[in-house]
Amino acid sequence: MLFNSFDFGLFLPIVFILYWILGRKRIQGQNLLLLGASYFFYGVWDWRFLLLILASSLVDFYAATYIAKAKTQKRKRLWLYGSLSWNLGVLFVFKYYNFFLDNLKSLFELPENTFTTLDIIIPVGLSFYTFQTIGYTLDVYRKKIEPSQDLLKFLCFVSFFPQLVAGPIERASKLLPQFSKQRTFKFDKAKDGLRQVLWGLFKKIVVADNIGVAVFAIYNHPENYGSLTIIYGAFLFLFQLYADFSGYSDIAIGTAKLFGFDLSTNFKLPYLANSVTGFWQRWHITLSKWFQDYVYVPFVRWNTFNSLSKSTKKVVGLLLTMGLIGLWHGANWTYLAFGLLHGVLIILEGTTITSKGKKIKLYQWLETGVFWSKFYTVTFLVVSLIFFRASTLDKAVVMLKEIVTQNIPFYEFDLIIDKKIIFLLLMIIIEVWRKKYTHPFMNLEGVFPKIVRWSIYYFIIFAIIRYGRPQEEFIYFQF
Repeated sequence: MLFNSFDFGLFLPIVFILYWILGRKRIQGQNLLLLGASYFFYGVWDWRFLLLILASSLVDFYAATYIAKAKTQKRKRLWLYGSLSWNLGVLFVFKYYNFFLDNLKSLFELPENTFTTLDIIIPVGLSFYTFQTIGYTLDVYRKKIEPSQDLLKFLCFVSFFPQLVAGPIERASKLLPQFSKQRTFKFDKAKDGLRQVLWGLFKKIVVADNIGVAVFAIYNHPENYGSLTIIYGAFLFLFQLYADFSGYSDIAIGTAKLFGFDLSTNFKLPYLANSVTGFWQRWHITLSKWFQDYVYVPFVRWNTFNSLSKSTKKVVGLLLTMGLIGLWHGANWTYLAFGLLHGVLIILEGTTITSKGKKIKLYQWLETGVFWSKFYTVTFLVVSLIFFRASTLDKAVVMLKEIVTQNIPFYEFDLIIDKKIIFLLLMIIIEVWRKKYTHPFMNLEGVFPKIVRWSIYYFIIFAIIRYGRPQEEFIYFQF
């Protein structure tokens, strides 16, 4: 079920009403309703994959329980490795198995029928809920949290429908305890949630999906366009990706507020960063923090590589982490190239320089806000996202060649003036103007009188109905 579908527009009010009819004193009943609603929400897409999410939940629930009960470190590790083997194995089979076989056959020039590829589709949200359960098991192993003693609450934690299929990737320490607390209906919180949902729908349906039409045409046939059009398309994708994914996050966070839950902020105006390092502190924050805590830091601290210098371990760790972040998005060399490009820039930005007599990191100097820092960051993002969006490395290279070698016909400027650019500029202006808030519609009472606020809401609703393109999947659903 999609957030931008009519089905969800019917589903959400029904669950919301039933949830609060149960009342705050019936926590068990509310959790049962949330679990049933979450499984229904996910099962509408393909009910067979409910068995997979249930199996992953049970594996990690009991693995964490036995990790905590184990008397020896060896037994703790066995349970941990069992959990990791299941989760990473599922990811490998569904996301990377065919990619691995195809490249193996190409590398060794094996006949096509040497291996049998799997004719399966990737379950929606697989990477998100799998990382969430892996983080839970690792935190129990590290004794950062106690294992859950309530299976119902843990099942709710894994499958909570607002953030089930595209995050934010929540830590058990933040989300799991919220299923144990009484949730009291608060009108102001619900109102804030609805406003955030409305803004998220505008970004997704009106901005991202309209931009996506032009992006699709340009990226699928870059050889048909001149350099200006390709540059235009690359910039459009930069904002399509942001409007689409941050729009999803706004809807997810706003929907959770309707049920009395708080989810993590996933975006902090990432394109205003003055460095690539700063970008990853603002973009898909829960993913980059997950990789930092569970991949980069453990790698740097791993005694196995003590023969390497500290700086070398950091460089290798960064390249490994960013490469895995790239591959997390999908089984394609384009994603690996995207991740490694970012890794190289982050390493370069970690170089120590001298500024005003003090030794600081290059990214710290960049973040002081000089104009060309933003230009450098956005330019790099546009180029790297060409690899991210292109279907193959060859197409990415073709686009880059077209940009450099093709003429720039003047008539291509006609492409810039249309409604999608007007809505895009409107989104940018509003988000930058209200940047100190978690979403632009927060605390509007302190800015506008009631008649102006409602005029804004009705305008957004009108734009969604008149110019929206409902039923388009969110880009991050495929990851």
